[in-house]
Amino acid sequence: MPKVAIFYDWLNQWGGAERVLLDLLKIYPQAPIFTLIHNPPATPWFPQNKKIETSFLNHCHPKIFPFLSPIFDIAAEQFNFSPFDIVISTTSTIGHCLLTNPSTLFVCYYHNINRRLYPKPKHLLKLYQPIDKIYSHRPDYIFCNCQNVQKRIKKHFHRSAQIIYPGINLGLFRPSLHPQKNYYLIVGRLVPHKKTEIAIQACIKLKKQLYVVGSGRLENYLKNKYSSFKNIKFLGQISDSLLIQYYQNCQALICPQLEDFGFTPIEAQACGKPVIAYGQGGNLETIISGKTGIFFPQPTVNSLSQTIKKFETLRFSPHDCVTSADRFSNEAFMLNFRQAIDKLWQQHQNTLL
Repeated sequence: MPKVAIFYDWLNQWGGAERVLLDLLKIYPQAPIFTLIHNPPATPWFPQNKKIETSFLNHCHPKIFPFLSPIFDIAAEQFNFSPFDIVISTTSTIGHCLLTNPSTLFVCYYHNINRRLYPKPKHLLKLYQPIDKIYSHRPDYIFCNCQNVQKRIKKHFHRSAQIIYPGINLGLFRPSLHPQKNYYLIVGRLVPHKKTEIAIQACIKLKKQLYVVGSGRLENYLKNKYSSFKNIKFLGQISDSLLIQYYQNCQALICPQLEDFGFTPIEAQACGKPVIAYGQGGNLETIISGKTGIFFPQPTVNSLSQTIKKFETLRFSPHDCVTSADRFSNEAFMLNFRQAIDKLWQQHQNTLL
């Protein structure tokens, strides 16, 4: 069996990309993890006995880590992958920068390309974009999570990428027999690009109950600004079992952001619930318009408000929602990923003969 190593940008949070990482560890349980930094208090979900190798950036204070992005590539290049036959990088930022031997199969699975560099980098980042495009040719093969990211890779890197859809553990999510349906729900990290504030303002405008699940650097700002509104409730980071209950009893999940892929719409549908989503990006691949959800055209409060009004005049079948979610199981992801890697490994060996 080939020796496999897995690279992940950084271990300091929880989200959809981290779910994929756990699935990769199930496929390759013996593979060590290479990452720029590891913050154990922020990653209680990570297996305790897994071997982790960090970069020299791990000695930096977590608060200054984001400001060190100009040297992320240098840190990634310091790892020694010479003992490994296959290196799998799962990334949305820096994982294509790794240096590997010609005899090593290097496969990169993109959740996204660096959102700070594409399409229009700001200020000095313009100087780094050409360098990043050079790095993009280091992986031997490229996988990605959706059509949306596949198009970006083709446009900016001029490389083809094979789509392998990630998925969820469908066994955990199921509809409730007697849902309450008295609130809307938003789930995700409280960071700027998630556009949580749009959903909050729309529900305030319409006087609709909204539960906000998640944490992040905007958490204090949003709480300070909107906690006085009785129809807005911040739940913070909650357990999976409690999250499922909130999915089961909501009127709909609201997804106001441009998602590269997005797990929360799948989770909501698996619980029999429709989704009100921004009509761009990965949402178009996971939600069936008019059948398992409804799209709003602009990421604005007014556009979302009008769509919520329209949503409340429609009816959605829980069975249709569950059937839609069935397309995205983590079991299918793991099977498809393993088969793709095995095929590439055989081809790679033949090229070395």
